[in-house]
Amino acid sequence: MMKLTFEQIKTVTFGALSVKQEGEKLLFCKCTAKQVAAWHALSAGLGMRAETTTGIRLDFHTDSQNLTVDAAEGDKFEVHINGLARYRVHAEEYRAKGEKMVFSLGEGEKRVTLIFPSHSKGVLTSVELDDGATLLPHQHSRNILFIGDSITQGWNSRYDSLSYAWRVTSFFDANSLIQGIGGAYFHESTADTLDFDADTVVVAYGTNDFGHYKTLGDLEHHANLFFSRVAEQYGKKRCFAITPIYRADMDVPKAMGSFSQCRAVVEAAAKQHGFTVVDGLTLVPHNDDFMADAVHPNDFGFGVFAENLIKQLY
Repeated sequence: MMKLTFEQIKTVTFGALSVKQEGEKLLFCKCTAKQVAAWHALSAGLGMRAETTTGIRLDFHTDSQNLTVDAAEGDKFEVHINGLARYRVHAEEYRAKGEKMVFSLGEGEKRVTLIFPSHSKGVLTSVELDDGATLLPHQHSRNILFIGDSITQGWNSRYDSLSYAWRVTSFFDANSLIQGIGGAYFHESTADTLDFDADTVVVAYGTNDFGHYKTLGDLEHHANLFFSRVAEQYGKKRCFAITPIYRADMDVPKAMGSFSQCRAVVEAAAKQHGFTVVDGLTLVPHNDDFMADAVHPNDFGFGVFAENLIKQLY
């Protein structure tokens, strides 16, 4: 087997703002150090979820018939071959037995995508292909930045690649950066200049703000500051803001007011800074059959979400 070098792995890594080597470990991050610190300052849980490897993948073309991966941390990994999900494995089971993950890829040239876990921190120690195998990074058609909460992170999707952000990524054959962080909300400290040349930006906060902020004025203040900072870098690109989607308790008011008032504040702030507003209530059916719980879509719901969002992004 041919062990890929650190530089080779970096060349075929997408969805990560940084790839670092510490001893035998390869560390991948979807956020900048400044963003991670900002989320940790807001809460330990948010900081931990900012460090997960949501949306990160190795994406390449090869004639190797086998792929061998050793993961020091992280659980659920997927392997797609020519865009089709072929494997979903739990790395913890392999580590417990002291084994590496081995995937049969079949004969001939093919595109291979190793998808890192969305809800834990995927850390690799080695990636191997057959001796003499070819290795070419995939060339994507566009660059999409997703910023959002647990819905963007894909909570409750059985396959991480079934989240709405991943489905949109796959549909457009995009190089995407998915900064989905469970529990996240509008806060200007978490915005940073990113080394990512996005042509499309999608911001999807608001449902956690509905319970987090005590007044509509607080939400308006932080949403405006956040949108303004994102617009500083991406204001000349295609920028979209998704207002909060259906939730089972959306008719129950919070301290700040009603859900519709919360959505109106997000919409107004987005428009003020040049974002095209996507009405979240039109994306997911208002039917619990499409929901995993009161807030998060299930795999069916994410599918409809993605289909409807794709129409808006064309």
